[in-house]
Amino acid sequence: MVTRMGFLVQFAAIDVIAFSAMENHLHLLLRTHPEVVSRWSDREVALRKSLLLGAKKAKPNSKTLIDAAARLEMQISAILCAPKRVRKAREDLSSLGFFHKLLKEPCARMWNREDNVTGHLWDARFKSPKVLDQRAIETVAGYIELNEIYACAATSIPSSTWSSGHVQWRRLCEAIPKTCDEAAKANVDPRAQLLQLRWEPVFPCNMMSLEGSGDGVIQAQAPMDTDEQEYAPQPSLLAHMHRVDQAGRRERPDKSGCIAKTEPGAVNAAIAHGLVLLSREAPLVRRAFQRVAAWWKTTSNALSAEMGGMSLDEVAWNSIREGHGSCYGSKASVALEVARRGQRWMVPVWSSA
Repeated sequence: MVTRMGFLVQFAAIDVIAFSAMENHLHLLLRTHPEVVSRWSDREVALRKSLLLGAKKAKPNSKTLIDAAARLEMQISAILCAPKRVRKAREDLSSLGFFHKLLKEPCARMWNREDNVTGHLWDARFKSPKVLDQRAIETVAGYIELNEIYACAATSIPSSTWSSGHVQWRRLCEAIPKTCDEAAKANVDPRAQLLQLRWEPVFPCNMMSLEGSGDGVIQAQAPMDTDEQEYAPQPSLLAHMHRVDQAGRRERPDKSGCIAKTEPGAVNAAIAHGLVLLSREAPLVRRAFQRVAAWWKTTSNALSAEMGGMSLDEVAWNSIREGHGSCYGSKASVALEVARRGQRWMVPVWSSA
């Protein structure tokens, strides 16, 4: 499932912000980009949809590669020859329904073959409440990334193998040694650079323009202009990991598991992970690491106070009340969504107000 998500975002105009793949259900936080699709050329749209549908499935030999390129061109031509198909392809590239179909159907077929059974694997169609603002995005992402811990399938964020929390933690593990190494070489303080690391979608969509060459190889061209679409500044990756970790340590009456007090913090674990890997021949880098570790130990509490608590209580309680609410967001964001839908009122799943 995780590998499949990483493949789909290469061609669909959808970001996977957060995910958690559980034994019997799947949580996804997605952002669609119809405004980006609207700027793509008809051929770009046809190419991306054809690749999503698997036109380039070939064995690695010259004859089948030629066949794959020919099949790809045939599928592109079939879409381009009908304006209705081009319009449908534009809709599909930023459609949640199309994304879920391409994500779940191949996996269901594979699992049916393994178990020698037929029929539907998934219980029902996905539910898709809207997430309206940045605060709600961070809150919902945090709740999703704690699912394995809440279900006692993991004991910490680093051990939540099948969640975006683990992927983001690995990003932090890779970024800390790199930042300390660069800071040591430039003789600068690594702490400011670490705070500038941004929390980003775990699988961002590829907005680069794709161009098919004659041999079927896809080449990346200049990125599309996205200045028209404004997004709120992304929070610090350090801050996000710390907030989620702190939220996961609170015992909840509606959840079985939580992060034990004996477990090291997610950021502390990332710093320790990098420190263990350091070579003895890099004293300046080791010193930078130790400086970062001491700084984080004394400032994490202050950072928690600056960020405010990540309130996941209402999210958790309302999520188990099936059918209640159709969005997450602040009072102002919900009011705007009510006006957009032309309704008099609306019940949010969770609101920061």
